[in-house]
Amino acid sequence: MKHLLDRIVDGDLPFGPLFTTQAVLSELATLLLRKSTHDEALRAATEIRSSESFNHLIIDRITFDTALEQFEQYDDQTISFVDHTTAVLAAERDIDHVLWSDRDFQTLGFTRVLVDTGLHA
Repeated sequence: MKHLLDRIVDGDLPFGPLFTTQAVLSELATLLLRKSTHDEALRAATEIRSSESFNHLIIDRITFDTALEQFEQYDDQTISFVDHTTAVLAAERDIDHVLWSDRDFQTLGFTRVLVDTGLHA
């Protein structure tokens, strides 16, 4: 994944700029804690949070409320609320590609860079 991120930051791939949120970092740290180690989870969250390559978006009340409405509309799916907030923030910025490979983003209408484009981490 780091190699892919470096290629995006360097402008070698047509994706960018990079965005994240506190909710996404929280989800990433939790995933790494379960699948790897506490040190790895802390390192990844700290590195991304302090990186100048990422734009850190705030989930304000309007975004939260819009995501909640979207969450309600997808009542036949098990898409996480974090994914819905990410989708709302992305749509507000005309972003149509995401780095996460979760099928839920495909359901929400996004192209998954790691799966749908043939690029690999």
